[in-house]
Amino acid sequence: MSRPPEALSAATAAAAAAASAARHSRQPSSLMPAASDYDSDAAAIQAHYAPPPPRTNTELNLSVLQRYLPSIQSIMSMAANAVAYTFDGASESWNKAGIEGTLFVCAQSPLPEDLSSRARACVFVLNRRSLDNLVVDLGRVSHVEVMDELVMLRVEAADKGGEEKVLGIWIHNDRDETREINVATMQESWKAVRSGGSAEEQGPEAGPAMQAIGRRLSLSDLFGRPSDPSPGQ
Repeated sequence: MSRPPEALSAATAAAAAAASAARHSRQPSSLMPAASDYDSDAAAIQAHYAPPPPRTNTELNLSVLQRYLPSIQSIMSMAANAVAYTFDGASESWNKAGIEGTLFVCAQSPLPEDLSSRARACVFVLNRRSLDNLVVDLGRVSHVEVMDELVMLRVEAADKGGEEKVLGIWIHNDRDETREINVATMQESWKAVRSGGSAEEQGPEAGPAMQAIGRRLSLSDLFGRPSDPSPGQ
């Protein structure tokens, strides 16, 4: 049974309209999509983000040392390169200890159980050869002596019945004052620590090394002269 011409025309028009609508629906929209909540939050975070303030080399070094020894409070002096030796009494010779790296003379916080709050200090060599660092508690050093370019430390035994040992530390003099500053800081810190006084009691007679706990030493602190003297002075 055939349809009347009017019905065919209406059906054809409807099909054409549907095809046109389908073509338009596949066209990309020229409107920008609305920003999602994630995009808005990310933009807000970036707008309010402030980078952390830069830290000095001393602050960076201190944070590294405190990972190994949390009691370290400040760095009093440092040398870029030092080599540790041990003394062999049988052969009367010095042998390398396998420890070489940056040397730090550090002030430490008093022991929690020490009611007298006695000052403490140590020599720390951050070993670049292995994971074994050198830490010398200056409170256990019975004698300090400088011979030529070597600083000799006689360290008491950790346990009763143990043997004391003699360490030698060679400090590379990368600058004219590097060895002088570190040796002087070691000696003054050792004397102050062995005296048994508290950190608060260290007055002018304790010397500039212990007075400088918590701040960096300068040449004028140690030797009483300007750190950068003018020519001819």
